[in-house]
This record gives sequence, structure tokens and C-alpha cells, in this order.
Amino acid sequence: MEYLVKFKKYLSQEVTALIAYIMLFITFAIIAPYFFTFRNIINILLYSSVIGVCAAGMTMVLISGAIDISVGSTIALSGMAAGLSIAGGAPVWLGIFLAVFTGLVCGAINGFLIAKMRILPLITTLATMSIFRGTAMLTTNGLSQLIGNPGFRWLGRGYVLNVVPYCVLIMLGIFFITYYVLRFTPFGRKVYSVGGNAETSRLAGINVRLVRFSVFVIAGGLAGLGGAITASQTGTAIPTAGLGAEMDVIGAVVLGGTSLNGGRGNIWGTVLGILILATLQNGLTLMNVMSFWQTIAKGIVLIIAVTLDVMRGGGYE
Repeated sequence: MEYLVKFKKYLSQEVTALIAYIMLFITFAIIAPYFFTFRNIINILLYSSVIGVCAAGMTMVLISGAIDISVGSTIALSGMAAGLSIAGGAPVWLGIFLAVFTGLVCGAINGFLIAKMRILPLITTLATMSIFRGTAMLTTNGLSQLIGNPGFRWLGRGYVLNVVPYCVLIMLGIFFITYYVLRFTPFGRKVYSVGGNAETSRLAGINVRLVRFSVFVIAGGLAGLGGAITASQTGTAIPTAGLGAEMDVIGAVVLGGTSLNGGRGNIWGTVLGILILATLQNGLTLMNVMSFWQTIAKGIVLIIAVTLDVMRGGGYE
């Protein structure tokens, strides 16, 4: 028992995630062909860009003590807004703006239902997941729409000096902004406070409803940007885009040490979680492992992450 207490005291899931990632990276570098190459490392970061952008917002949502499983559907609907407008002749900047705006609206709907109407986050976002996805399907009767504007490629497929993708730089910028907001601003401290104990926060004068509404709006806007990046990467507005992305996004955040009970977590842990999932999928793909086994592997990794959260006192009561 004494050793278990010491283990729980000193265990940091961020450190554990870092060690796990280093071991995973070394393993694939040894056994997976072409894994340890510059081009493949860039591919891992490129694959991580959409999930990473969305995970930054999800980190805030989970720290606040809520959850959002509508993120994949928001990606799809926002991507359709960007793709269809640009395919119809709108400027690229307007299409990107419409994608982010669509995400903000989706987040505002979630935030209103949760903060104002006091509907459980899981139930709310389960319902809006279907609503947003259905709306994306209705826009083209479930058909994909080729965008065809070469000027839109830079967002998801453009490179700075032919080395680093623009979307990776955007993702890194969002990580730093999220870190600053959570670490150094009054709003960030309120997010942690609300997630730790909403009633105490309310008694301390914090507008709990406004904080909860705000984190969903932020998460929605970032998912909207993720939708624009997805549309740019594929060159197509796809109503089924982001299908299952909620598992990767939430899984990465939890894997990085953010508690499902709220009040604990940080963006750099989320970064490690994203890298672990992206590297795992990339390495298994290079080893020609079937996609079904890759899905099972990601599920096992998520269970391990949640188990560590339980061992640190974050389990379900």
C-alpha cells in the first residue's frame, strides 16, 4: 500500500506519456521500414494537424468538466461550408471564414444547451452530433463536392519553403495560444476552477455558465478550422469527413493527462497524446498492419490512459 501511495503521488501522466512516446518512436524506428525519415516525420505531423487543432479546444472542454462528442460532425459541416462556397466561386479567405463561423455556431448551440438549458454535455453533444452530420449530408444529398480551386490547397497541402506544411504551423500556433490562455489568463484559471468544483467557483463569483458556454464556442471554432483544413487536404467537400474523429480527439486529450472529471490537464500533455496516436497509426501502416487492428490498438491505448487517470484518483465514483 505504501508503494502504491508513493506511485500515485509521483506519477505524472505527462511524463508517462513522454516516456511511452519515446519508446514507441524507437520501436518503430527499428522495425518499421522508412519510419525514421524526414518525410515520414512530416507526414505524422501532417496527419496530426486536424486532430491537433480540434484537440486544443477539447482540452479546454474537458478541463472545464464537460465533454463534446460532436466534434467530428462539426468538422464535416464546417468543411462543407468552406468547400461549397469556394467551389461556388467565393474567395478562399471567405470560405475559411465561413468554416470557422460555422464551427462557432455549432459550439454556441452546444454551449447554450449545456450552460443555459442545463442539459448534460454527453446527451447534448450526442444529439447535436446527429444534427450537424445530418445537416452536412443534406447540403449535397450525401454526395461529395469537388472544390477545384487550386488557391485553396495552401491551407492543407501547402508548404513553407517546401519543408513544413502550413497546417502544421497553424496547429503549433494554436497550441502556444492555448497554453498561454490556460496558464496566464484569468479565463484560463476560471476554466480550471469550474472543472475542479463548479459550486465553489460560483460562490467565488465566477460566472460558471459563461465559462462553460465559452469553452464550447472555442472548441467549435477550432473544429471549424479543422473542417477547412480537411477540405483543403482532400480537395473535396465531404459530408462524411471527420467520422470517428471524436474518438481520436478525446483519446489524445485523455492520453495526455487531462482528467475526464475536469480540473486537471494541460495542452502539452495533449500534444504528446496526439503524437502517440498519430505515430502508432503511422508505424502500424508502414508495417502493413490491417486497419482493424490499428483501431483495436488505439482503443487499448485509450483504456491504458484512462486506467492511469483512475490510479491518480480520477476514476468514476
